[in-house]
Amino acid sequence: MSLESPSGTTRYRLIGRARIEARLLPLLGLLLAVPWAVATVVMLWSLTAWAGRWATTSVVVVWCLIWCYALVVELIMPDELTIWRHVVAFPDTVPCPPERFEPATLLFIASWEVMRAAGRPETWLRIVLRTRHPRSAGRSHPRRRVSVPISAVNELPPLELRAVIAHEFGHQLIGGWTVRGLESLCTAPVVTVFGAPATFLITVLSYRRSPDFVATILLLIMYTVSFAALVGALLPTIGLHLAQALAIVCLLQPFPKMWVNWREEFLADQVAVDLGYGPALHDYLVTYGRKYGERFSATHPDVSTRRLKIRYRTRPSPSPA
Repeated sequence: MSLESPSGTTRYRLIGRARIEARLLPLLGLLLAVPWAVATVVMLWSLTAWAGRWATTSVVVVWCLIWCYALVVELIMPDELTIWRHVVAFPDTVPCPPERFEPATLLFIASWEVMRAAGRPETWLRIVLRTRHPRSAGRSHPRRRVSVPISAVNELPPLELRAVIAHEFGHQLIGGWTVRGLESLCTAPVVTVFGAPATFLITVLSYRRSPDFVATILLLIMYTVSFAALVGALLPTIGLHLAQALAIVCLLQPFPKMWVNWREEFLADQVAVDLGYGPALHDYLVTYGRKYGERFSATHPDVSTRRLKIRYRTRPSPSPA
């Protein structure tokens, strides 16, 4: 167990194996991104030989500007608590629809109770209330920010809302935002273009049945085209055999990366269980599975496996004889 005191009087922290795993998982994800980073450098080198240095410089500058814009948006986005306080103090200067007050209040209370159980200051998490309706009830961001849509606040029972926040608190303890930012900077464009076959294959496998004829043919075509295009993009700079080996490693990389993402989800679930929200998180996953299905993805394991692990962790320990 990673919880020093379930009463919340002692600050919650990951210890033992959970602490080691939380430190290693982001670094392992960065290590797994090395093949895509190498492929990116080789492609830029090939672009320089083919179109000149100015073309390569333009591509790098445009992508860096896009990445910096996304980073700035994440850093300057204020938390909902700050907005709400300004609205209360200066109602005429900060626009805020009246329908946001009640969900915001419920969300703040839930967050404060989770932080109290974790032995953290009530405002340790920066809560953002979103108006859109994503499939997930919560999402973690850098700088200890957690966003929750209004729909989740209005629909979830209080304990399940607290369980979701506790799970996102677990993601904040894992951290690794700087590492993920570097990974995105180095690999995102190439992965987006050439990683589509792996994404489609994971989607097909998530249905837990053998791919049908159409899906199999489509997968073969996608992998063949992606492999040939990747080798072709690498070939002007490196030899054929090295280009083929690097392309194979890159196309297989999403699967160990998926395992890293799953381990982070299981670890965040463990934090929620340690804080006492295991049954509520289990109930939320039951509802989520009925609403959206129990398929897994490249970032999340299937909810049935998560429920089994939560039940195992929350079962009472056998009493000594």
